Amino acid sequence: MTMESAFAGIDLGGTKMLGVIVDQNGRVLVSEEQPTLAAEGPDAVITRMASLVRRLIEESGRLVSGVGVATAGTLDPKDGTVQFAGNLGWTQVPLGRTLERDLGLRVTVENDANAAAYGEWKAGAGRGTRDCVFVTVSTGIGGGIVSDGKLIRGRSSSAGELGHITIDWNGPLCPCGNVGCLELYASGTAIGKAAAAAAAAGEAEGLALLQLAGGQADRITSREVAQAAASGDPLSQRILREAGRALGIGLVSLVHVANPELIILGGGASRIGEPLLGPMEETFRKYAIASLGEGVRIVPPQLGAQAGAIGAALISEQHH
Repeated sequence: MTMESAFAGIDLGGTKMLGVIVDQNGRVLVSEEQPTLAAEGPDAVITRMASLVRRLIEESGRLVSGVGVATAGTLDPKDGTVQFAGNLGWTQVPLGRTLERDLGLRVTVENDANAAAYGEWKAGAGRGTRDCVFVTVSTGIGGGIVSDGKLIRGRSSSAGELGHITIDWNGPLCPCGNVGCLELYASGTAIGKAAAAAAAAGEAEGLALLQLAGGQADRITSREVAQAAASGDPLSQRILREAGRALGIGLVSLVHVANPELIILGGGASRIGEPLLGPMEETFRKYAIASLGEGVRIVPPQLGAQAGAIGAALISEQHH
């Protein structure tokens, strides 16, 4: 075993888990992905996580001094208990303590969006900044905030619920209990729903979308909207323009609160490109207070699907 310190990270998802070993700079030395098989129950999943870490340590030939786990849900960061994770079907699972016992290593458990934000800040697109915000736009909208080189976690490690900033107080009810949430207007889910509703209404301009979805309006997702917009479909372009404006308004609120120098914008929907990002940037520049918005760069992430696992590993480093 090489004596230079390394750290293990696992991004635990509802369908798959990704494990990595990284060096102190966040460079991935080895990685492996395997199915989560959450239906087998927490004990089986944690046992397989421990096996994955052992395998990766052996393969890397490094002395690993900490393990970080990134997971969705509400957590007790003090002892790494997953209080509730809907994607895993877990309630009050002592993940941190159990993994520590199995591996004989210190384990840190972190919210997955916060872990991805930290990974991008320390080893990805945010390298060299002190204040940055990571926003991910996919099925929902989430993210994390790094301020003065520290991850903002909040009381219950839930800071950074960016998708639930209200952008319309007369807006529809969100499943979270709030009204007019950003996620209802600008997530991949919201884009798909808006397009499906327009196509189902039988508008002639919805035909291009209907064709892409095999004639079934309820099968239209943001992917079809992006495709149709790229080929010049006016309805799809209008839907993406509206979503982009909503996202821009959300970013204005975020920048007014966190005052970052950089916004890292990731997630599947953010890869739609100009039809979404053009109106977003235009709206952001128009409404952000000059002293807070000027000079803020909006850039894509660099670590891809490994951001959460890398971030979790690097957060574990802080605890040693």
